[in-house]
Amino acid sequence: MTREEHADYVRWLKSLPRRKDHFRMPCPECSATRSNPKDPSFSVHITREGGWAKCFHCDFAIAWNEDEMWKREQKQQDRERQKQQKDASQHHNTSQHHDAAPQQRNTAQRKPHIPLQPPVHYVCPVINKNKQIMNGEMMEYMVGRRGIPMDVLTRMKIEERLEFLPQTGKEEACICFPYLEDGVMKNMKFRDAAKHFKMVKGAELIPWNIDAIKGKEKCYITEGEIDALSLIAAGLEEVVSVPNGAGGANLQWLDRFVESHFDDKTEIILAMDTDKRGVELRDELVRRLGMDRCKVVAWGEGCKDANEYLLKYDLPRLRQQVEQAAEIPLEGVFCPMDEWNTLMDIYYNGMPEGADTGLENLDRLIKFERGFVLTVTGVPGSGKSEFVDEIAMRLLLRHDWKVGYFSPENTPLAYHYRKLIRRVVGKRFEHKGMPLPEAGQAIRYLAQSVFSIMPKEDFSVESVLRIAAQLVSRKGVKVLVVDPFNRFEHQIPDWETETQYISRIFDEFSNFAVKHKVLLILVAHPTKLRREPGSKRWPVPTLYDINGSAAFFNKTDYGMVIDRNDELGQVLVRVAKVRFDHLGGPGDAFFAFSTYNGRYTPTEERTLDHNPPEPKWEHTNFLTEKLKPEQQDLGFNEGE
Repeated sequence: MTREEHADYVRWLKSLPRRKDHFRMPCPECSATRSNPKDPSFSVHITREGGWAKCFHCDFAIAWNEDEMWKREQKQQDRERQKQQKDASQHHNTSQHHDAAPQQRNTAQRKPHIPLQPPVHYVCPVINKNKQIMNGEMMEYMVGRRGIPMDVLTRMKIEERLEFLPQTGKEEACICFPYLEDGVMKNMKFRDAAKHFKMVKGAELIPWNIDAIKGKEKCYITEGEIDALSLIAAGLEEVVSVPNGAGGANLQWLDRFVESHFDDKTEIILAMDTDKRGVELRDELVRRLGMDRCKVVAWGEGCKDANEYLLKYDLPRLRQQVEQAAEIPLEGVFCPMDEWNTLMDIYYNGMPEGADTGLENLDRLIKFERGFVLTVTGVPGSGKSEFVDEIAMRLLLRHDWKVGYFSPENTPLAYHYRKLIRRVVGKRFEHKGMPLPEAGQAIRYLAQSVFSIMPKEDFSVESVLRIAAQLVSRKGVKVLVVDPFNRFEHQIPDWETETQYISRIFDEFSNFAVKHKVLLILVAHPTKLRREPGSKRWPVPTLYDINGSAAFFNKTDYGMVIDRNDELGQVLVRVAKVRFDHLGGPGDAFFAFSTYNGRYTPTEERTLDHNPPEPKWEHTNFLTEKLKPEQQDLGFNEGE
C-alpha cells in the first residue's frame, strides 16, 4: 500500500460514524466474498494519538500515528508552498498581493478530506500449486457428468485442487474457474460436487472469460461457468458468465465493463436459467444493456439451462438452440401471450401495490410505479422542486431507486446536494449542526445514488434523454427528474404549433419511461394566473393551467399540484390524476415544511377556524437505520 493509499484509508476510517473509539464492522477487504458478508470481523480502534484496525478473518491490518501523519502533511504543504513561490517568481508582472495569496491559503487549516468511497485494494489471487489434483474425481465429473470435453477444460485453464470451504469446514476437492482480465488472474471460484462454492477473499468480482468478448460484435452471457463451458464446447467462443449466478439482479460487477466490453456489441444473446431468479437477472440485463440488441434463449420443456440442454441432446443441437435465440418482442407490438407471466402474477397475487414514500397521508392517495410519468405543477415559490426532492429521496431510501436529475435551476450543484444531504440526515448541513462522520456518510451514499445531468453541448431534449439512457445502463438509475420543463432549449419546427410540439415531446418522455422502466418526474410551470379580487394569494392551479398545452394533463400518468400557504403555515399537495385506480386516486394531503432540514411532515388541514396542534418534526438520520445491517458497507448495495 502506497503512502497516499494509506492516508486515504486512514481518513476514511476516521470519517465513519461512530459512538465509541472502538467499533466493529464488516471487513472492507474480504466481506464481499464471505458467506456472511455482514460479519463484523473488522475491529477498529481510534484515539487522539492514532489508531489501528485489523480483520480477524483475513488478517488485513492498518495502523497510524496522528503526530507522524501531521508532520507528513506539513512537509507536503511546504513542498506545495515552495513550488507556488517558485512559479510566482517566474512571472515578474505578478503583483505582491498575488504572490502572498497562495501562502495565506496554505497556512489556513486544512479541510478534512472525505473520499467518495473507501479506497479499494483488491487482492491478487495466490494459488498453491501443491494443492492441485491431477485427473481427479471433479475433472471426471466435469467430463462424464457434465459433458464438457477435456480439451475445452484444458484450453480454458480449468483444473482441480483441494480447497478449504467454509460451508463444510474442511478441504474439499474443487473444480477451479480462473477469472482473468487481459490474461491476468483477478479472482478464482472454487466449487465442489455438492455445489458449495467460494471465491478468493478480497479479490475483484468480474465476469468470467471477459477477455473473450473484447472487440467482438456479439457475445453470449450465461448464468454460470458450466453453462458458459457448454457453449464454448459447442463452438460459441464469445461467451461470459456472470460471477455470482442469479444471486439477485444487483449488477454492480457490470458497471466497469459496460463501456469497454459491451457498448460496441450489436447483438447480445442471454442464455439464462428459466427459474424465477434467472428471469429476474435476464430482465435486469435487458434493461441495462438495451432491449434493441438483446436476444433470449428458450430451453424448452424439461431443461432450465445450457448444460441441461447439452446433456439431454448434444453439442450441435445446443448450438442450434442458442443461435435460434428470440428477439425481445417488437416495441409497440404485443399480444396477451407476451404478458403471460405478468398476467399470471396478477391472477394469483392481485395488482401490484406500487412504491410508497412513507408519508402516510400521501400514500393513501398515490403509489408509484416505474414506466410512468409524474407531472408536478404549482405557482412560482410554491415548493415544487422541494417536494419533488422529498419524493425522490424517499423512493431512493425506501426502494433503492437511484435518481438522475436534469435541474439547471438547482445550480451550483453543491447547493442542491446540500439540500439533499440535510433532507437525508435530518440536520442542517453545517459543522455546528451535522457531525462530519454523518456528513461524510451521506456524501458517499448519495455519490453512488444521485447523478446530475448537465450536457456540455446544449440543453435539448435529445441531449438530456441520451445522457439519461446512459445513466440507466451504467448506473442503474430508476428515477429521472426533469425540473423544470421550460429550461430545455426548445426548437419548434416551422410546421408545428407549440401545442403540437409539446404533445410530441411528451410522447418522447412517456416512451423513454416505458423503454427504460424509469419513473420520469416532470416539473412544469403554470401559465400566468389572475388573483381573485381582494385576495393576495394566487389561485391553486390545475394541470390544464400548465403553460403551452393540455397534453400535460391528458398524457401524464400521474398529476400533482403543490400550493404553499404562508399565512396558514401549510403546504397543500393535490393529487390531481392517477391513471390506474389500483395505484391511487385524486385527493388532498397537507404538510408542514421544516426550514431546519427541508423535510415535509404530514399534518391536518389548517383553516382560519381550525388550528390543529403543531406536527411532530422528524430529525432522525434515515441512513443510520438503512445502513445499519451493513455497518457502512463499502458498496451500499443496490436494490430493486
